Amino acid sequence: MVDPTSDATGYARLSPWQARAVLVLLVVTSGFFVGVTLSPLCSGNVDKDRPGEGDVALYRAEVDRIHAGEGYYQAAAAELHQRGYPTRSALNWRTPLPMWLIGLLPAVVLGKVLLGALALGLMLVTFEVLAREHSGNIRLPAACVLLLSGPLLLCILGDLFVMPVLWAGVLIALSISAYGLGRPWLGVGLGLAAVFFRELALPYCLLAAAIAWCSGRRAELLAWLVGLAGWLAFFAWHCTQAAGWITADARAHPEGWFQFAGAGFVISTAQMNAYLLLLPQWVTALYLAAALFGLAGWHTPLGLRCGLTVCIFLTAFAMVGQEFNQYWGSLVAPLLCFGVVRFPASLRDVCRGATQRKFPQLTGRTQ
Repeated sequence: MVDPTSDATGYARLSPWQARAVLVLLVVTSGFFVGVTLSPLCSGNVDKDRPGEGDVALYRAEVDRIHAGEGYYQAAAAELHQRGYPTRSALNWRTPLPMWLIGLLPAVVLGKVLLGALALGLMLVTFEVLAREHSGNIRLPAACVLLLSGPLLLCILGDLFVMPVLWAGVLIALSISAYGLGRPWLGVGLGLAAVFFRELALPYCLLAAAIAWCSGRRAELLAWLVGLAGWLAFFAWHCTQAAGWITADARAHPEGWFQFAGAGFVISTAQMNAYLLLLPQWVTALYLAAALFGLAGWHTPLGLRCGLTVCIFLTAFAMVGQEFNQYWGSLVAPLLCFGVVRFPASLRDVCRGATQRKFPQLTGRTQ
């Protein structure tokens, strides 16, 4: 059994042939991801000309209207119709948070301050969680905090703070970190806050509820179920409110959400990092492969929760989402940093296991 507080990863327990197979899989996966980014399967919304000003401008306009005294649905209806967004389905209407919350603040810029504070809190909590796991060794926690600056920098750049998915991504990472600190009730609260801010956080909440059920934590499971029931009521109310503003000439979305874009779209979502967005996408391909490799070797309960969360979202992204939904990657961008920071130790253990030689034991005396 590998000691969770040591620098060893889950790969340290592999046999030589298993380690060699994992090493081959890493090379093949990395090559495949890079190949996708250099092929027609490549996906992404960076530096592409699109009609209109985009979702950031839409949400910022809604916030400004709310700050001026309009109701959320009144503001959303005006901006969605004016900008030519499809509105026939209630699912095309975002839930009120965080635009409504930011619009009620004394100054809109305080929304950026609030999200920035949550991001800073995530960095501090991450450092504490990883320092505990590694018995006070600060090298890995410090490296992870440095990596987190990439996805979290988006929280304070321009008007990106009005994007609900950014809030949800930070809250999911905070929820997972709260579990790492041994505060499951805080983890439940932060996870439920994430789904109220953006319904795309629902897979994480369902996963956390399933973990509570499998672990026999009935009180925690009940809290998740009650919270999700409250969210369902909230979402149903939202749909009825949005339906009241849908006009007879409302435009429907020309394409469905199930695009099955596969690895191309998945890699593009992993690019939601201030540093990766400035680099060729093949760099993101290697970054994603490193993150998955590192997460697979994280053998603690916290690592299992983080790894399963990433796997569920990336699997969903392989099936659901269009090219312009690349920003959905902000839901898991902070979590990928937890995997990348473990890549060096994981690679060390796999290479060590792959090069290990086992000799038959000699019985009897030598002559």
